[in-house]
Amino acid sequence: MRCPRLTAFCVFLMVVVGSGFVFSQELEDAYKNFFQSYNDEFYQQAGEQMPLKIQNDYVQFTLRIRVQNIDTMQKSIGLYISERENALGRNLTTEERSEITQEGWWDNEYDLHQQFAEKEKEMFPNAQERQKRQFQLQEGIMKRVESLGDPADIYSLLNAENPVVRSLAQPDFLDLTPEQRDSIKAIQKEMNMKIFCIRIKSGSEQQEKVNEIARLQAYSRTLTDEEQDEIKRQVQKMEVDLIKDYVPQLKAIFLEGRESYMRVLTDAQKAKIKAVMDDMPDYMRNLFAAIDKQGGGLSILHNWQPGMGVPGVNPNREAPRERPRSDGGRAFPN
Repeated sequence: MRCPRLTAFCVFLMVVVGSGFVFSQELEDAYKNFFQSYNDEFYQQAGEQMPLKIQNDYVQFTLRIRVQNIDTMQKSIGLYISERENALGRNLTTEERSEITQEGWWDNEYDLHQQFAEKEKEMFPNAQERQKRQFQLQEGIMKRVESLGDPADIYSLLNAENPVVRSLAQPDFLDLTPEQRDSIKAIQKEMNMKIFCIRIKSGSEQQEKVNEIARLQAYSRTLTDEEQDEIKRQVQKMEVDLIKDYVPQLKAIFLEGRESYMRVLTDAQKAKIKAVMDDMPDYMRNLFAAIDKQGGGLSILHNWQPGMGVPGVNPNREAPRERPRSDGGRAFPN
């Protein structure tokens, strides 16, 4: 593949209003109920908050693994680039280096997500049910891709920071074979690279806007939290503008990937998906009903992370990752 040249309640209002996206009051209310109900279901035990030690231990695990992994990943990519250059007898172009770096980042993320999923099952007593809820959310999102028209909704699907919107771990209840997992991994990676190429192309065509985004992000690090919120709104709007002309192509990638994914599954596995979706809780069903009524609004989930609202800590919040600025976006949806 050739790409163009690379040139909580954690404050609910910050998530919804501060995002810069506009939603109806009905959708905001449905989201707030979803937000609270999810946390009531998974971060309360017998009416009491889940012990903070479990949450803190999980956070520390993800942080430690990510920090340890950064140097290893960079060295691995650097070694592979050198090997490719030696084999070709020439220096790689900027485009080729960018593509290799993105592929390396994606492979690394895939491995990390598997580790995090296994650790979550080990540490959280209700991990299987949490996994099912996250699958229901992903599946509900992807069933609506074809009808999406607002670039903000497509932008939300490219969000690399949200483990629900772009989970790379497949649910246990599907009982996938090793061969199926390998096929799904290949589909996910192909989608990632196609999206990466589009985002790089859009950035190269709008280099001034890309430079301004970088400037604003650097400037925001010198500001207060409130001032950073305003910069964040500006950056989100500019990033949505970057991809708005490519919405049809991005939708086509998601839909093609989903069709490929479904072809990997057996009829029995597809029946399991239907059964899980029929068992969706009312708080999630009502959120999707409000999204459908508004005719869009998936971007309301843009900043949501499982565990937001738990006082003091977010057990699924991942450490900031080192990656190319215009990464390829989410993995293939369940």
